[in-house]
Amino acid sequence: MLTWSFSGAGSCTASGGWSGGKSTLGSQAVSPVVTTSYTLSCTGAAGSASQSATATVTAAPSAPTVSLSASPASIVAGGSSTMTWSSTGAGSCTASGGWSGAKATSGSQAVNPSSTTSYSLSCTGAGGSASQSATVTVTAAAGGAITPALVPSRMSGVAPLYVFFDASGTTAQATTRPFHELEYRWDFGDTASGSWTSTPAMPNLSRNQATGPVAAHVFESPGAYTVSLTVLDGTGAATQSVQISVSDPDTVFAANTLCVGNSLPVAGSGSCPAGAAVLQSGDFDAAINNNIASRKRILFRRGDAFTSDASANILLTGPGLIGAFGSGAAPVVNITANNNAFQLSSGSTPTIKDWRIMDLEINGNSGSATSGFWAEGGIDQVTLLRMNIHHMHYGVLMSPDRLDYYGSAHRLWDQWAVVDSTVSNAIGGGGGYVLYFSGQHCAVMGNVLRDSSLAEHVLRTPYIFQGVFSHNDMSKPAASKHVVKMQAASWFTAAPTAYTEQVVFSDNKFTSGNGGSWTVTLGPMDAQSDEKVKNVIVERNWFAPDPGQDVALHVWAQDVTVRNNFFNFTGAVGQNGIAVEQRGIEPLPANVHVYNNTFYSNSTGSFLPIQFVVGSGMVAKNNLGYAPLSSSRDMVFGSAIIANNTTDGGILVSPGLVGLSPAVPADFALGAASSAINAGTAVPVFSDFFRLDRPQGGVIDLGAAERP
Repeated sequence: MLTWSFSGAGSCTASGGWSGGKSTLGSQAVSPVVTTSYTLSCTGAAGSASQSATATVTAAPSAPTVSLSASPASIVAGGSSTMTWSSTGAGSCTASGGWSGAKATSGSQAVNPSSTTSYSLSCTGAGGSASQSATVTVTAAAGGAITPALVPSRMSGVAPLYVFFDASGTTAQATTRPFHELEYRWDFGDTASGSWTSTPAMPNLSRNQATGPVAAHVFESPGAYTVSLTVLDGTGAATQSVQISVSDPDTVFAANTLCVGNSLPVAGSGSCPAGAAVLQSGDFDAAINNNIASRKRILFRRGDAFTSDASANILLTGPGLIGAFGSGAAPVVNITANNNAFQLSSGSTPTIKDWRIMDLEINGNSGSATSGFWAEGGIDQVTLLRMNIHHMHYGVLMSPDRLDYYGSAHRLWDQWAVVDSTVSNAIGGGGGYVLYFSGQHCAVMGNVLRDSSLAEHVLRTPYIFQGVFSHNDMSKPAASKHVVKMQAASWFTAAPTAYTEQVVFSDNKFTSGNGGSWTVTLGPMDAQSDEKVKNVIVERNWFAPDPGQDVALHVWAQDVTVRNNFFNFTGAVGQNGIAVEQRGIEPLPANVHVYNNTFYSNSTGSFLPIQFVVGSGMVAKNNLGYAPLSSSRDMVFGSAIIANNTTDGGILVSPGLVGLSPAVPADFALGAASSAINAGTAVPVFSDFFRLDRPQGGVIDLGAAERP
């Protein structure tokens, strides 16, 4: 609105954004579309005068825009699709239809509809609102025989990116026990990922492939990966896939990287990224604690040594990375004050996540209360990659007691992984462990875990929900302790279920030692604890000989499948393979199925490969035993469905193995004239120790190896 007045009689004329004669007093509404100047000139007896006024026009807020798509737009039942969206001019977005709740203004999310579903997204900004919808069409699996389910723990993130894959929801017409009786073959689409180096005498070393109803992988290079799952039931197969997007850390951390060295690093030189901040320091914990709020990638120079006299604390959400730069040996962190090298989370940070810590050597210097990693509170998505942790009380300590202490806001750790690392020499007596590891959707893969002879167990897991333990070399517990002690301390309020369950042990080498008489145990920690373990698969493992071993695998659990393992008892104090018992007050064992294992000893004494002491639903089929020097023998003891195992008398007769005195897995392969060839009966086992398809000759062979 323009308003004007001119004292004295006369006339006025408008110009600029308006025109024509005007009275000497008045007002007029104007509606400029751009910023406009309005001028009024008036003339009277006393002379002339003019005045201008400007109306500034600002653009009205644009209406928001929303883009939403589903990829793939059509899935087989049990599969997943990724919803990807972006918006402009929006401050908030809300989902409806097949999903719900507030969403970021851009992002992606995996969905797993069981039927055709529409997903809607409405975004609001200063200019109004906009909506978009996308539909995921769900079709039945071909023939309906197998319906794969493939659920990744996340679809995207920065390298190195750990992803857990859950196929436990797969169903099939051929079985009511799909977790145990289908074969799940994974290809992670990461052909450059190389081979595992922790178990050089073992086959199946490709990092790009795995088996099992749960699996895990670390994507170390940026890019887009197609992860494929093929599920077999012995007569047919079904396939499902999902896309994983991995970001470049040099891009993600371009503005918040810090290089630390004993001498001042130079950004852009010696592998310190261009644009990084630099710090000269030998104080490991101070370098992290004083900078992590603004520098979420902190790199220590290779070849340098640093001291740690207090915990380096990670108390905020990532993505974040603590690692190394340069060439040569990993940076060495020397603990000097009986402290933790890292404390992860606290009582006041229950929901932080997304950290990777890698390429460091942590030396506890035999401090009796030291630890490499101490999980104090809730923190998810933690990857420990290529670490060398040694001579401390705990290599990694994740005790659910800490979570319970702080209350229900702290849930069980999710998506933790210890990968391609060496953790050794736990010291300090009672309570010390190489790994004390709890979690859900977790993995321990490709590690050398050894020597808790001055402490307790090598690997102790108080509670696991969905875990992968593969390609590890584990050895040398303390006297009367175990290489693996998997229990189910479900009294922890942080535990999501009453059972440790849905766990796969595959492609590991287990070696006892120091009088660690039970090598691997599944079940309660003692006779007084009602701890429940179920749905565990033990496959393609090598139970190597050791004088201290009495029982290789002790099972106080339910729904356990043991298949395609090599057991060598030569020189062991006891030649006992698998013992299924009730330890105390836990539920009776049930449904322990033992298929196609090979048991061997070149020692004298009693040879007892399989013992079903108590329980129901037990099965033993296609197991091969050979102990030519045994003084007594019982291939399968107890009540079970027993078929096509080596007879007690046959244990003394050579089955024609490739190795005359087998010592490594390759020696246990069947020779061309082996009596085990085509001697089996049909079982839900579709490949062997070497991942060779079964059967090869029309009828499945005995033992862990199928003759090509």
